[in-house]
Formats: sequence, C-alpha cells, structure tokens
Amino acid sequence: MMQRQQQRIIAARFLVTAGRSPVERGALLCNADRILAVDDLRALKKAHPGIAVTDYDDAVILPLFVNAHTHLELTDYPVWADKNGAQIDKPKSFVDWILQLIQVKKKLDPDSYHHALVNGIAQSAKVGTGVVGDILAHHSARSAYQSAPLAGVVYLETLGQDPAMIRRLKKALHQTLEESFAAEAVLGISPHSPYTISNVYLRHIYDLCKRRGLHCCTHVAESEEELKFTRDSRGAIAERFYQAINWQGFIPPPSGLRPVTYLEKLGGLFPENLLVHGVHLDDKDIDLLARNRMSLALCPRSNERLQVGKAPAGHLLKAGVNLALGTDSLASNDSLSIWDEMHFAAHWFAGELDPPTIFAMATRQGADALGVGDDYGSLSAGKKSSFQIVSAPGGAVRQLYEYFTSGIATDAIIQIYRDGMPQLSGVKYP
Repeated sequence: MMQRQQQRIIAARFLVTAGRSPVERGALLCNADRILAVDDLRALKKAHPGIAVTDYDDAVILPLFVNAHTHLELTDYPVWADKNGAQIDKPKSFVDWILQLIQVKKKLDPDSYHHALVNGIAQSAKVGTGVVGDILAHHSARSAYQSAPLAGVVYLETLGQDPAMIRRLKKALHQTLEESFAAEAVLGISPHSPYTISNVYLRHIYDLCKRRGLHCCTHVAESEEELKFTRDSRGAIAERFYQAINWQGFIPPPSGLRPVTYLEKLGGLFPENLLVHGVHLDDKDIDLLARNRMSLALCPRSNERLQVGKAPAGHLLKAGVNLALGTDSLASNDSLSIWDEMHFAAHWFAGELDPPTIFAMATRQGADALGVGDDYGSLSAGKKSSFQIVSAPGGAVRQLYEYFTSGIATDAIIQIYRDGMPQLSGVKYP
C-alpha cells in the first residue's frame, strides 16, 4: 500500500520520450525513483485507477538534457578574467586563448575551482540538464559532486610531457581512483589532448581505462594548430604554448599523423573514449570513428567563439558516428544551457542536422555517449523518473522539435523532476 501511495501520474499536452514519436495527452506513471509506465493519460488512468494525477495541461514533458562536454570548474572564468583585465571576446587565435586561460588561472587559489564547480552544477541543473560529461583538472574539487543533482561522468583530467612530472601524476591519479566517490556521477579519466600529453602516458591512460572499465574523454582535432603540432611538431603550439609553460625541451618528434590516426596508433579508438570537438576531420578520420563505434561531442558555440572552424556534422551523421552536444566551459561560451546550444546548433549546422537530430544529440545520443543510456536520455519504463516540463508551443505536435531549437523554449521551463520529485519552488501544481 505504501508503494502505491508513492506512485503518481504526470501528464501534459505533449510527451516527448526521445525514444519514439511524441504522444499527445501523454503521461508517465512514476514512483520515487523510476518510471513505471509510459502511455496516453486516458490509458494510464484506466489501468491504474486511484493513482493521483498531476496534469500540467498546456505543457510538454521531455527528458532532462545531457551536456556531454563541459568544464564546470571554469564557470566563474568571466569574473576571474574581468578581475585580471583579460578580454574574453573572440581571441586572435586558439593559442592566444590558451595562453590567456593559463595566465588567468595562475592567479587563482584552489578554493576558486570548488566554488566555480558548485556554481556550474547549480547553473546546469536550473536549465534542465541532468547528465554531464564534466572535465575536472582540479581533482580535489570533486567533493562538490557528493550532493549534486547531476549524473554522468566526472573525468579527471591529466596531461604532461615531463617524465618526472608524469610519474607524480600517475601516482596521484591512481590514488584518487581508489578513493570512494559518493555521487550519482562516476569517475573517469580525460587525457587532455594529443598535444598536451606524451605518447607513452597517453597509451598508459587508454590501457588503464580499458583494463578497469573506466570512461575516458579526449579533446581531438579542435584546431589547425593541433593538426600541425601532432603531425609536424611545429607551429604555434610548439613555438608559443610549449615555450610559455617551459615544455620546450619535451617537444616530441613529428608523428606524421593526423590527430585521429595518432589516437588510433596509441589504442585510443574504443567506444568508451568520448571524443570532443572533431572540427578538423577528413574522410579517413570519419571512417575510423565510425568503424570503431566512437561517440563525438560537438561544441558549436565554443568552436565559433574560438574561431577554430565547424565540425563536418553532416558527414559524421551520414557515416553513423554517435553525435552528442556539449557547451564546453564559460571560458569559451556564454552559458551552460543545452537549450542555448541546440538553438545555436540549428543555425550553425543548418542543412546538415535537422531539429530532431539535434534534440537526439542533447538527450538519447548524449546519454549513450556517456554510458548512462539505461537510466537517462529518454523516457521509458525502468528509467529514472527525472524529466523536465516546459510550456507547449502553439502549433501542432510535428512542430515540437523546431520549437525546442528555436530559442523560444529556452526560458519556458515550468518544472524539473528528479527522482520523481519536483525541484522548482514557487510553482503552483495542478
């Protein structure tokens, strides 16, 4: 009897499950943790008489969003940069942006990252995000996730070229992985990128992730500078970035390889290694990603801000690469909202990705990329009873996806449910 009392039917004008066509007058039967059934309201009420109904009427029920790539510890970056007199508009080049980021971070104390992470978690939750792929360079800040309303993967970032430094990093990383992590998210590892980590250390990380079943995440093919460095060990990364951080003695010999082929050579093309950006990919790169069942998180607003180019989204989609969507950080973006990212992506990738595809990237495909598709990304029986409710558009059901990517829905959130419980205060429930 107690379990029955905990059950509730949540209904609205439209139900978008992200797993099948939208349902008019759709509803969810939920308990405190799981969705028990999905159907139209009339059928659920008939099958479960006496169960309380919360009907949001002229609204849409849809999954919580997946921000597949972000750096929430940099949420306060605009404030930090302003205090240091740094310009955060479009930089002159990708390396200029990196060097500015380094300079701003040099003047921070460690507690700044924990505070920024807490802020980023709150901002993400407020705009309907329930799952993140969050890169964490300052591993001690992970305690912020202990009570966070976010699932997904917290990737412990690691990088380095100096063998002595790498030995210390390895030891610290292994110790952290052995410690308990009481959070809904799980720990993974992010070897930052082909240009910031030695090939020996990179292979070690990939082997470690495969051996222990850990999720992994690698930035790849983000800029022309990265391509030149990975292939030729030359260009602005070698001449300016390595010089600025005193790595000039560790510039590797030219590999002659493009970034994706370089990762393949080191064992980095496996499905649990989420790749990010993929702006500069050729046909061979895309074929490699598809054949190895890779997922790729696209961050269009960040790529536009840093002027690194546009990912070949249409070619990736046609090849069958699983595409997800990420905001990156507030060091290269204006918000942590996936609503905003979908709106921008609809224009940025016009003619390549349609609104239903972009919505799938922000939900089901993002969840699959982070390995949480059994619980999140779509609404069906057995999944988490966590979802968002937004005001419905004036048009027909076929216009829903255009509405989601229009920018209009960005501020239309009525309520957010997590584990069957409403989270937003000050809302009158029907």
